[in-house]
Amino acid sequence: MQTLRQVIDAHVHLYTEQDLSRISEALPYALPEPHPLKPYLDQLIDMGLRPRLINNVHLSILPDSENVFASFKELDALQQQNPQRYGAITLVGTLLADPAYATSKRMNHPQVKGLRIVLHDAKPEEIEPALYRSAEWSCMLGRLREDQHLHIYAQDPRVNYLVLKQLPKDINVILDHLGTCQPELGTTQSPYVELLDEAARRGNVWFKGPGYRTSTDPAMVAMYVRTITEKLGANKLLLEASDAPHVGKDQSGVPFTDHFTAYTALQFVAHVANEATAETDVEASALLKNACDAIFTPHKEKD
Repeated sequence: MQTLRQVIDAHVHLYTEQDLSRISEALPYALPEPHPLKPYLDQLIDMGLRPRLINNVHLSILPDSENVFASFKELDALQQQNPQRYGAITLVGTLLADPAYATSKRMNHPQVKGLRIVLHDAKPEEIEPALYRSAEWSCMLGRLREDQHLHIYAQDPRVNYLVLKQLPKDINVILDHLGTCQPELGTTQSPYVELLDEAARRGNVWFKGPGYRTSTDPAMVAMYVRTITEKLGANKLLLEASDAPHVGKDQSGVPFTDHFTAYTALQFVAHVANEATAETDVEASALLKNACDAIFTPHKEKD
């Protein structure tokens, strides 16, 4: 019998052709192919990886996160049909951070672990100075349980910083793609330094991988991993993620699909962790998943 290596996937997008059919507006790029749960799991398992935990993250092109709830039901069905193959997998989800959509009923689902703000390539001057302090946003953020977080995706580290400064200090925050998709700014320039300083002051900010949107060069990503670890500690880093199905292009204009599958993306982050650990006192396994249990703790009903 094949021995499977246990992994987590802290960021993946799972959706079907039916989900894509609900997109009503033209996209600035080609519509991605469907990325349903079962083929994704089968690819990893057949390649020797056993997902322990998967986080199905809101996909920005979809109008809502109903695909996340559908994936919960689909995994339940798979586990009933074949518990030996699929039974040891925990699936959680991150919903669209929209005050009208993220109702108490949806957020109270025990498998929902967070809300995601999607800002893509927004510029600092485009960030409204008080949007995330508005009554609607304050009400929505007040619904977050202790085991839930707010997840922010912005390519510019300065944008991440400006949003972070507006948020209540008692909510947990996860920053996508190690906090930046602009490696030309480096780890020692003010936008990234200010972001790390603010994260350190708050004490409840995590930086999440996989890091290939920061750079497809493992050595470059390892530099960011070392910087985060030195400033915040390995317990504030969660590197192991695929971000499948790899929509978009790298800094050279090459589609990410030319670089990665879910399997090779997880191999990439393992390579990054090995590069980073060579210059730190932190084991590669800690860089990959040390923060997983803190971020994705099981929901417990209050007595």
